[in-house]
Amino acid sequence: MAFDRSLATAPDARSEIRAALDELVAAGVVILPASAGGYDRREQPPLPLWVRRPPRPRRAAQPKPVRVWPAALEAAGRIASRDDELAVLEAVAAFLRDCGEARPSVPVRERSLELFGDEKRLDRLSTTRLFTAGALTLELLRCHQVPIPFVSQWVPGAVDPHGKALLIAENHHTYASLLEVTRQHANHGGPGRHVGYGTGNQFPSAVLSVPLLVPAPQRIVYFGDVDLKGLQIPVAASLKALQAGLPAVVPAIPLYELLFATPHRLPGARVAVDEAAAASEWLCEFAGDACMALVNGQRLPQEAVGYELLLRHQDVLHRI
Repeated sequence: MAFDRSLATAPDARSEIRAALDELVAAGVVILPASAGGYDRREQPPLPLWVRRPPRPRRAAQPKPVRVWPAALEAAGRIASRDDELAVLEAVAAFLRDCGEARPSVPVRERSLELFGDEKRLDRLSTTRLFTAGALTLELLRCHQVPIPFVSQWVPGAVDPHGKALLIAENHHTYASLLEVTRQHANHGGPGRHVGYGTGNQFPSAVLSVPLLVPAPQRIVYFGDVDLKGLQIPVAASLKALQAGLPAVVPAIPLYELLFATPHRLPGARVAVDEAAAASEWLCEFAGDACMALVNGQRLPQEAVGYELLLRHQDVLHRI
Protein backbone atom coordinates (compact mmCIF):
# COMPACT_ATOMS: atom_id res chain seq x y z
CA MET A 1 0.00 0.00 0.00
CA ALA A 2 1.21 3.58 -0.71
CA PHE A 3 1.01 6.57 1.73
CA ASP A 4 -0.41 10.01 1.09
CA ARG A 5 2.60 11.99 2.29
CA SER A 6 0.46 15.12 2.72
CA LEU A 7 -1.11 13.47 5.76
CA ALA A 8 2.27 12.90 7.40
CA THR A 9 4.00 16.28 7.30
CA ALA A 10 3.98 17.09 11.01
CA PRO A 11 6.99 15.64 12.82
CA ASP A 12 4.80 14.14 15.60
CA ALA A 13 2.51 12.49 13.04
CA ARG A 14 5.46 11.05 11.14
CA SER A 15 6.96 9.70 14.31
CA GLU A 16 3.68 8.04 15.30
CA ILE A 17 3.29 6.50 11.86
CA ARG A 18 6.86 5.22 11.83
CA ALA A 19 6.49 3.76 15.33
CA ALA A 20 3.28 2.01 14.32
CA LEU A 21 4.94 0.61 11.21
CA ASP A 22 7.91 -0.63 13.21
CA GLU A 23 5.50 -2.47 15.55
CA LEU A 24 3.77 -4.11 12.58
CA VAL A 25 7.14 -5.14 11.17
CA ALA A 26 8.16 -6.62 14.53
CA ALA A 27 4.87 -8.51 14.64
CA GLY A 28 5.49 -9.86 11.15
CA VAL A 29 2.36 -8.22 9.75
CA VAL A 30 4.06 -6.06 7.09
CA ILE A 31 7.42 -5.63 5.44
CA LEU A 32 9.10 -2.32 4.53
CA PRO A 33 11.45 -1.46 1.67
CA ALA A 34 14.95 -2.87 2.12
CA SER A 35 16.74 -0.12 0.16
CA ALA A 36 17.15 3.55 1.08
CA GLY A 37 15.44 4.54 -2.17
CA GLY A 38 12.20 3.11 -0.86
CA TYR A 39 11.75 5.88 1.75
CA ASP A 40 10.62 9.51 1.78
CA ARG A 41 13.51 11.34 3.49
CA ARG A 42 12.35 14.93 3.08
CA GLU A 43 11.27 14.93 6.73
CA GLN A 44 12.30 12.94 9.76
CA PRO A 45 11.79 10.18 10.56
CA PRO A 46 11.87 8.66 7.04
CA LEU A 47 8.61 7.00 5.99
CA PRO A 48 8.39 4.12 3.52
CA LEU A 49 6.96 4.80 0.08
CA TRP A 50 5.14 1.44 0.35
CA VAL A 51 4.42 -1.41 2.74
CA ARG A 52 3.48 -4.97 1.85
CA ARG A 53 2.21 -8.05 3.54
CA PRO A 54 4.88 -10.72 3.92
CA PRO A 55 4.49 -13.74 1.62
CA ARG A 56 2.50 -16.57 3.12
CA PRO A 57 4.71 -19.52 4.08
CA ARG A 58 4.11 -22.54 1.91
CA ARG A 59 2.69 -25.53 3.66
CA ALA A 60 4.97 -28.49 3.55
CA ALA A 61 3.42 -31.31 1.56
CA GLN A 62 2.19 -34.02 3.84
CA PRO A 63 3.64 -37.39 2.82
CA LYS A 64 0.98 -39.90 1.85
CA PRO A 65 0.75 -42.86 4.17
CA VAL A 66 2.47 -45.92 2.75
CA ARG A 67 -0.03 -48.70 2.03
CA VAL A 68 1.32 -52.19 2.58
CA TRP A 69 -0.26 -54.57 0.09
CA PRO A 70 -0.43 -58.37 0.18
CA ALA A 71 2.45 -60.06 -1.64
CA ALA A 72 0.24 -60.85 -4.64
CA LEU A 73 -0.49 -57.11 -5.07
CA GLU A 74 2.97 -55.65 -4.48
CA ALA A 75 3.65 -55.13 -8.20
CA ALA A 76 0.25 -53.53 -8.71
CA GLY A 77 0.82 -51.34 -5.65
CA ARG A 78 4.00 -49.93 -7.21
CA ILE A 79 2.02 -48.96 -10.33
CA ALA A 80 -1.17 -47.61 -8.78
CA SER A 81 -1.05 -43.88 -8.11
CA ARG A 82 -4.56 -42.61 -8.84
CA ASP A 83 -7.47 -42.88 -6.42
CA ASP A 84 -9.46 -45.07 -8.84
CA GLU A 85 -6.54 -47.52 -9.15
CA LEU A 86 -6.06 -47.66 -5.38
CA ALA A 87 -9.79 -48.36 -4.97
CA VAL A 88 -9.46 -51.31 -7.34
CA LEU A 89 -6.56 -52.71 -5.32
CA GLU A 90 -8.52 -52.29 -2.09
CA ALA A 91 -11.37 -54.36 -3.55
CA VAL A 92 -8.94 -57.05 -4.73
CA ALA A 93 -7.12 -57.06 -1.39
CA ALA A 94 -10.44 -57.63 0.41
CA PHE A 95 -11.19 -60.49 -1.99
CA LEU A 96 -7.82 -62.11 -1.25
CA ARG A 97 -8.27 -61.67 2.51
CA ASP A 98 -11.53 -63.61 2.21
CA CYS A 99 -9.62 -66.59 0.78
CA GLY A 100 -10.43 -65.56 -2.78
CA GLU A 101 -7.45 -67.47 -4.15
CA ALA A 102 -9.14 -70.70 -3.05
CA ARG A 103 -12.37 -69.90 -4.89
CA PRO A 104 -13.25 -71.65 -8.17
CA SER A 105 -12.72 -69.74 -11.41
CA VAL A 106 -15.99 -68.20 -12.64
CA PRO A 107 -17.01 -66.14 -15.71
CA VAL A 108 -15.40 -62.72 -15.54
CA ARG A 109 -18.65 -60.75 -15.37
CA GLU A 110 -19.80 -62.71 -12.34
CA ARG A 111 -16.60 -61.86 -10.46
CA SER A 112 -16.78 -58.24 -11.66
CA LEU A 113 -20.26 -57.86 -10.18
CA GLU A 114 -19.09 -59.36 -6.88
CA LEU A 115 -16.02 -57.14 -6.58
CA PHE A 116 -17.25 -53.83 -7.95
CA GLY A 117 -21.04 -54.00 -8.14
CA ASP A 118 -20.70 -53.60 -11.92
CA GLU A 119 -20.64 -56.69 -14.14
CA LYS A 120 -18.72 -54.90 -16.92
CA ARG A 121 -16.09 -53.16 -14.80
CA LEU A 122 -13.45 -55.87 -15.29
CA ASP A 123 -13.97 -55.72 -19.06
CA ARG A 124 -12.94 -52.06 -18.94
CA LEU A 125 -10.16 -52.58 -16.41
CA SER A 126 -8.56 -55.31 -18.53
CA THR A 127 -7.29 -52.62 -20.94
CA THR A 128 -5.76 -50.43 -18.21
CA ARG A 129 -2.15 -50.45 -17.05
CA LEU A 130 -2.78 -52.57 -13.95
CA PHE A 131 -3.73 -55.47 -16.23
CA THR A 132 -1.66 -54.73 -19.34
CA ALA A 133 1.48 -54.59 -17.17
CA GLY A 134 0.62 -58.02 -15.80
CA ALA A 135 0.35 -56.73 -12.22
CA LEU A 136 -3.28 -57.86 -12.03
CA THR A 137 -4.58 -60.95 -13.82
CA LEU A 138 -7.89 -62.70 -14.20
CA GLU A 139 -6.25 -65.81 -12.73
CA LEU A 140 -5.54 -63.87 -9.52
CA LEU A 141 -9.21 -62.89 -9.37
CA ARG A 142 -10.24 -66.50 -10.05
CA CYS A 143 -12.23 -65.72 -13.19
CA HIS A 144 -12.01 -66.25 -16.93
CA GLN A 145 -13.36 -64.88 -20.18
CA VAL A 146 -16.23 -66.81 -21.74
CA PRO A 147 -16.22 -67.23 -25.54
CA ILE A 148 -19.24 -65.86 -27.36
CA PRO A 149 -21.43 -68.79 -28.41
CA PHE A 150 -22.66 -69.02 -31.96
CA VAL A 151 -25.76 -70.57 -33.45
CA SER A 152 -24.99 -74.06 -34.73
CA GLN A 153 -27.03 -77.11 -35.63
CA TRP A 154 -25.91 -80.65 -36.23
CA VAL A 155 -27.37 -82.14 -39.41
CA PRO A 156 -27.24 -85.96 -39.22
CA GLY A 157 -26.15 -87.68 -42.40
CA ALA A 158 -23.67 -90.07 -43.92
CA VAL A 159 -20.14 -90.34 -42.60
CA ASP A 160 -17.98 -87.58 -44.04
CA PRO A 161 -14.79 -89.17 -45.41
CA HIS A 162 -12.89 -85.94 -44.71
CA GLY A 163 -13.95 -85.87 -41.05
CA LYS A 164 -16.84 -84.16 -39.27
CA ALA A 165 -17.05 -80.56 -40.44
CA LEU A 166 -18.34 -77.35 -38.95
CA LEU A 167 -19.47 -75.16 -41.87
CA ILE A 168 -19.66 -71.51 -40.80
CA ALA A 169 -21.48 -68.76 -42.69
CA GLU A 170 -20.48 -65.17 -41.93
CA ASN A 171 -24.02 -63.80 -42.39
CA HIS A 172 -27.21 -65.27 -40.97
CA HIS A 173 -29.25 -65.29 -44.20
CA THR A 174 -26.62 -67.47 -45.87
CA TYR A 175 -26.54 -69.59 -42.73
CA ALA A 176 -30.30 -70.24 -43.09
CA SER A 177 -29.91 -71.28 -46.74
CA LEU A 178 -26.87 -73.48 -46.10
CA LEU A 179 -28.65 -75.19 -43.20
CA GLU A 180 -31.75 -75.98 -45.25
CA VAL A 181 -29.84 -77.24 -48.29
CA THR A 182 -27.50 -79.29 -46.07
CA ARG A 183 -30.54 -80.97 -44.50
CA GLN A 184 -31.99 -81.82 -47.90
CA HIS A 185 -28.64 -83.05 -49.11
CA ALA A 186 -28.17 -85.23 -46.01
CA ASN A 187 -31.62 -86.76 -46.55
CA HIS A 188 -30.35 -87.97 -49.92
CA GLY A 189 -27.15 -89.50 -48.63
CA GLY A 190 -25.05 -86.38 -48.07
CA PRO A 191 -22.59 -86.11 -45.17
CA GLY A 192 -23.61 -85.08 -41.69
CA ARG A 193 -22.09 -81.86 -40.39
CA HIS A 194 -22.54 -78.87 -38.15
CA VAL A 195 -23.82 -75.71 -39.83
CA GLY A 196 -23.18 -72.52 -37.87
CA TYR A 197 -23.64 -68.76 -38.01
CA GLY A 198 -20.34 -67.04 -37.28
CA THR A 199 -21.92 -63.85 -35.88
CA GLY A 200 -19.89 -61.62 -38.21
CA ASN A 201 -17.08 -59.80 -36.39
CA GLN A 202 -17.61 -61.94 -33.29
CA PHE A 203 -16.38 -65.14 -34.91
CA PRO A 204 -12.72 -64.82 -33.77
CA SER A 205 -14.09 -64.99 -30.21
CA ALA A 206 -16.95 -67.39 -30.92
CA VAL A 207 -14.62 -69.96 -32.50
CA LEU A 208 -13.45 -70.84 -28.98
CA SER A 209 -16.92 -72.33 -28.38
CA VAL A 210 -16.24 -75.12 -30.90
CA PRO A 211 -15.24 -77.64 -28.18
CA LEU A 212 -18.81 -77.39 -26.84
CA LEU A 213 -20.23 -78.94 -30.02
CA VAL A 214 -21.30 -82.59 -30.07
CA PRO A 215 -20.13 -84.50 -31.99
CA ALA A 216 -16.78 -82.73 -31.94
CA PRO A 217 -15.89 -81.17 -35.33
CA GLN A 218 -12.63 -82.24 -36.89
CA ARG A 219 -12.65 -79.45 -39.45
CA ILE A 220 -13.75 -75.78 -39.36
CA VAL A 221 -14.77 -74.54 -42.80
CA TYR A 222 -15.72 -70.90 -43.38
CA PHE A 223 -17.68 -69.02 -46.04
CA GLY A 224 -17.99 -65.23 -45.97
CA ASP A 225 -18.08 -62.07 -48.04
CA VAL A 226 -15.16 -61.27 -50.27
CA ASP A 227 -14.22 -57.90 -48.86
CA LEU A 228 -11.48 -56.82 -46.48
CA LYS A 229 -13.39 -57.55 -43.29
CA GLY A 230 -14.85 -60.77 -44.67
CA LEU A 231 -11.32 -62.09 -45.23
CA GLN A 232 -9.75 -60.72 -42.06
CA ILE A 233 -12.39 -62.37 -39.83
CA PRO A 234 -11.51 -66.01 -40.69
CA VAL A 235 -7.78 -65.23 -40.61
CA ALA A 236 -8.10 -63.87 -37.05
CA ALA A 237 -10.39 -66.76 -36.08
CA SER A 238 -7.94 -69.32 -37.43
CA LEU A 239 -5.12 -67.86 -35.34
CA LYS A 240 -7.31 -67.99 -32.21
CA ALA A 241 -8.35 -71.56 -33.00
CA LEU A 242 -4.78 -72.77 -33.46
CA GLN A 243 -3.68 -71.09 -30.22
CA ALA A 244 -6.46 -72.97 -28.44
CA GLY A 245 -5.47 -76.31 -29.95
CA LEU A 246 -8.41 -76.38 -32.37
CA PRO A 247 -8.35 -77.06 -36.11
CA ALA A 248 -7.43 -74.15 -38.38
CA VAL A 249 -10.26 -72.24 -40.05
CA VAL A 250 -10.08 -73.05 -43.77
CA PRO A 251 -12.05 -71.59 -46.69
CA ALA A 252 -15.08 -73.42 -48.13
CA ILE A 253 -13.45 -73.40 -51.57
CA PRO A 254 -16.43 -74.91 -53.50
CA LEU A 255 -18.71 -72.16 -52.18
CA TYR A 256 -16.19 -69.43 -53.06
CA GLU A 257 -15.96 -71.02 -56.52
CA LEU A 258 -19.71 -70.47 -56.93
CA LEU A 259 -19.40 -66.93 -55.54
CA PHE A 260 -16.69 -65.88 -58.00
CA ALA A 261 -18.76 -67.36 -60.85
CA THR A 262 -21.70 -65.04 -60.09
CA PRO A 263 -21.93 -61.61 -61.75
CA HIS A 264 -22.34 -59.78 -58.44
CA ARG A 265 -19.62 -57.16 -57.97
CA LEU A 266 -20.75 -54.40 -55.63
CA PRO A 267 -18.87 -51.17 -54.92
CA GLY A 268 -16.66 -51.26 -51.84
CA ALA A 269 -13.70 -49.47 -50.33
CA ARG A 270 -10.47 -49.62 -52.30
CA VAL A 271 -7.74 -51.48 -50.42
CA ALA A 272 -3.99 -50.95 -50.74
CA VAL A 273 -2.26 -53.73 -52.66
CA ASP A 274 -0.14 -54.98 -49.74
CA GLU A 275 -3.09 -55.11 -47.34
CA ALA A 276 -5.33 -56.74 -49.95
CA ALA A 277 -2.71 -59.39 -50.74
CA ALA A 278 -2.18 -60.22 -47.06
CA ALA A 279 -5.91 -60.65 -46.41
CA SER A 280 -6.54 -62.60 -49.63
CA GLU A 281 -3.78 -65.14 -49.09
CA TRP A 282 -6.15 -67.20 -46.92
CA LEU A 283 -8.33 -67.90 -49.99
CA CYS A 284 -5.69 -70.17 -51.56
CA GLU A 285 -6.41 -70.60 -55.29
CA PHE A 286 -8.80 -67.62 -55.26
CA ALA A 287 -6.32 -65.30 -53.55
CA GLY A 288 -5.45 -63.49 -56.78
CA ASP A 289 -9.09 -62.91 -57.73
CA ALA A 290 -9.92 -61.70 -54.23
CA CYS A 291 -6.93 -59.36 -54.13
CA MET A 292 -7.88 -57.82 -57.48
CA ALA A 293 -11.46 -57.25 -56.29
CA LEU A 294 -10.28 -55.48 -53.12
CA VAL A 295 -7.76 -53.31 -54.96
CA ASN A 296 -10.42 -52.30 -57.50
CA GLY A 297 -12.91 -51.36 -54.80
CA GLN A 298 -15.26 -54.30 -55.33
CA ARG A 299 -16.90 -56.68 -52.89
CA LEU A 300 -18.66 -59.98 -53.44
CA PRO A 301 -21.53 -60.60 -50.99
CA GLN A 302 -21.92 -64.21 -49.93
CA GLU A 303 -25.70 -63.87 -50.34
CA ALA A 304 -25.07 -64.29 -54.08
CA VAL A 305 -24.70 -68.00 -53.27
CA GLY A 306 -28.31 -68.27 -52.19
CA TYR A 307 -30.80 -71.04 -51.59
CA GLU A 308 -31.81 -71.58 -55.22
CA LEU A 309 -28.22 -71.60 -56.48
CA LEU A 310 -27.28 -74.09 -53.77
CA LEU A 311 -30.20 -76.34 -54.70
CA ARG A 312 -28.93 -76.46 -58.28
CA HIS A 313 -25.38 -77.21 -57.15
CA GLN A 314 -25.80 -79.56 -54.18
CA ASP A 315 -22.74 -81.41 -55.40
CA VAL A 316 -20.57 -78.65 -53.85
CA LEU A 317 -21.63 -79.87 -50.40
CA HIS A 318 -19.88 -83.17 -51.11
CA ARG A 319 -16.66 -81.29 -51.83
CA ILE A 320 -16.62 -79.16 -48.68
